[in-house]
Amino acid sequence: MERLNSTRWVLVFAVMMAMLSACSVNSPLQFRTEIDALAASGATVGNRFVVLPGNPGGNEQDLQFIEFKGYVEKVLANRGFNKAATPQDSDLVVFLGYGVGQPEVHQYAYDVPVWNDWGYYYPYRRSFYYRGFYPGFAGAGYAQRIETYTTFRRYLTLEACETGPYLAQQQRKQVWKTSVQSSGASNDLRLVFPYMAAAMQGYIGTNTGHMVTVDIDETDPLARSLLGQLPATPLPPR
Repeated sequence: MERLNSTRWVLVFAVMMAMLSACSVNSPLQFRTEIDALAASGATVGNRFVVLPGNPGGNEQDLQFIEFKGYVEKVLANRGFNKAATPQDSDLVVFLGYGVGQPEVHQYAYDVPVWNDWGYYYPYRRSFYYRGFYPGFAGAGYAQRIETYTTFRRYLTLEACETGPYLAQQQRKQVWKTSVQSSGASNDLRLVFPYMAAAMQGYIGTNTGHMVTVDIDETDPLARSLLGQLPATPLPPR
């Protein structure tokens, strides 16, 4: 009877794992972002902008920059800014910075029940006296497993500066600055960038006072519009 019960619970466990795997396959892309926004108090500057590379040694003709600039121009337009043809025609120079940090390796340990020919072990039946072994099932207990996973910090920064001082003296007089970061298993910035841009839209040109958390997934209307699946439409601040 005990052997039969053991087999039954093993089958139940296998079915549960299969169901969890199916759920993970069908779940949408999800990202947790952290946004920090600052704005100069009392600044009165127009809304015409151009986007320039903000990374050291950045190149306006770099294909990745051109792709990312397209996303940024859309969210700026959604916030009421107008794209200028040249820096000389603009009020703001928006420096676009982005990147992926070095891989960060994490470890965590957890206990798993151990099965053998004598039966199985319930986690909730742990006995303090037997240090994890239930006396009714000889040889059953817990084994510790250690899992390792890697994450990457993805980031995007928009720094808006007055055009006049920049063109005259290469001086970056900031009007506002908005930064967003996200940590996850993927180092594919092209995958993550549109979602970070969508998450930050409602905070561009504002002062959050502290870092705020925004969760976003592939069903988000703004993210879909940035990816070209829907026409871009202004959304209220989030």
